Amino acid sequence: MGFKPISLEKYIKIHLKSNPSMKEKEVRKALKDALAFYKSGKRCNCGNDIWVIGGAFVGNKCFTCITGEGYPDNDYELKEAITKRLSTQGRRHIDDIPPNKIAGFFDDDGYEVTANDFEKPSLCVICANNNDPKQELLCNMTRFDQKDATEFICHAYKKL
Repeated sequence: MGFKPISLEKYIKIHLKSNPSMKEKEVRKALKDALAFYKSGKRCNCGNDIWVIGGAFVGNKCFTCITGEGYPDNDYELKEAITKRLSTQGRRHIDDIPPNKIAGFFDDDGYEVTANDFEKPSLCVICANNNDPKQELLCNMTRFDQKDATEFICHAYKKL
């Protein structure tokens, strides 16, 4: 089922109701610190994204490392942390590549992005630009940018 998105304010109210001995200020700080950790690109020791809500109170770890479960089942996660990034395991970082060997493109965290990191949408299969070497980089950047979108939109699309 996955994570259930929730705003920071709503979660704080639920958390305080379940944990009346805690102070709102300390809950808010713990959540904001964990969210900042997540947004900085840092990850759990296993390489996965941290679970911000769980990590705020037991250390910056992922859902599996905190709960021992493989997948969340309607557990809360802050809306800002719902869209999970690609795992960095096995991916080269731009700082680890000699400057004269840097090619292709990199995500916002500096990790190399390859065509294996996203699927080719069906719209691309019927596009005149499909498999055009001159368009490949632009097409891959567009696909990567929209990998989590519910609807794929390409402004370079040309009907066959």
